[in-house]
Amino acid sequence: MRADHGPVVPVELEPGVHGWLVTDYTTLISWSRDTTVFSHDSRLWRDFTEGRVDPDSPLLPMMAPRTNALFVDGAEHQRYRRAITDALGAIDDDRWRETTTHYADRLVDEFCAKGEADALNDYARMLPLLVMNDVLGLDEAQGLRFVTAMRNMWLGIDAEKSRAEAERVLSELITVKHRRPGDDLTTRLLQHRAALSDEEVIMQLFLVVAAGNEPTANLINAALRAALAEPAAHGSASLSDATLNDLMDRVLWRDPPITNYPVIYPRVDVPIEGGRVIEAGSPILLGFAAANHFFARENAERVEETANRAHVAWGAGPHRCPAREEAITIAIIAVRVLLTRLPGVRQAVAPEELRWQMSTLSWLPLRLPITFSPQAPPPSDSDEGASGPPRTSGEERSESANPGLSSLARFLVRALRRS
Repeated sequence: MRADHGPVVPVELEPGVHGWLVTDYTTLISWSRDTTVFSHDSRLWRDFTEGRVDPDSPLLPMMAPRTNALFVDGAEHQRYRRAITDALGAIDDDRWRETTTHYADRLVDEFCAKGEADALNDYARMLPLLVMNDVLGLDEAQGLRFVTAMRNMWLGIDAEKSRAEAERVLSELITVKHRRPGDDLTTRLLQHRAALSDEEVIMQLFLVVAAGNEPTANLINAALRAALAEPAAHGSASLSDATLNDLMDRVLWRDPPITNYPVIYPRVDVPIEGGRVIEAGSPILLGFAAANHFFARENAERVEETANRAHVAWGAGPHRCPAREEAITIAIIAVRVLLTRLPGVRQAVAPEELRWQMSTLSWLPLRLPITFSPQAPPPSDSDEGASGPPRTSGEERSESANPGLSSLARFLVRALRRS
């Protein structure tokens, strides 16, 4: 596409709906930072406002106007973003690590005796869902409805209907948290000094979960593929925080979890090379993967010689992802637990034999089959009703009986596998 059109490529998002794709690193960063000419507010999207986008379009859940931090600019954006960063920041690092480790271990318990698994669908996709349900404070019934709707939305299955169901669950959750506040993200947003309305809280929660689930699963999947491709991946030194952070940096350069999103809209006509013009209100997809690829190819020595974090996998400018540290924490723990728990784990098929699914937003394998030496799961409590990860220290937890998956987690895992 670059050979035919240059670094800014005209694309068709769906039949009759057109836009542009930025594949140049410098241009992507410059336009992301230029809030005078470019906006994230999709109320500027001309095809949408003039009725040329079908009401059932799978583009709408990810591009239609929303009152959350991703879709607004200026003071409104700062107000929403501060509420999100404060609410996430109030969850300490130990809570993220304990919750993630708990569910990662319990997921491995589910398949470790089999000697084989699908590391994408049995593990990478499950883990962020379970962690986020715990962090939000969802109960069992709400959790199942919510994650099923979110999965369907990302896969384009009744996309707008699925989005409406997810928002309905969050509305019910907020009603509960008004009556019974808890130690969770939902309560913190409701009580934040920004004084968000219930509708605004729903929109921020939806953004956090949408950004935290499937993209984090994609990051775990890509990191596992990279780790399994390295012969020394299972040594203790290879599982240190420093080594795994370096692994994540390489993955974020080469295989970012979101390929062509979010979207920006020019407020005025923008001339580009070749005498072409991007008209005001035309959607411009931010091609993180392509921008990283061409920058790395053109600056190979600079990128390879140092732990370079100049990639754009988390975005750029004022809308850069506010939860990148939490996503990396979840992904690092996911890789460490799987490699530690499953001796001899390896990818069951050659990389070129993987089958891939491409969407407007991302691309990933349909499955990631792995094989390993079968392991008996550790002893578990008979109490399956435990509501989630223990709130004890790592030392206390390691000496206690394995509590197994909570009833919510088991319910979600089984239901989502069937889906």
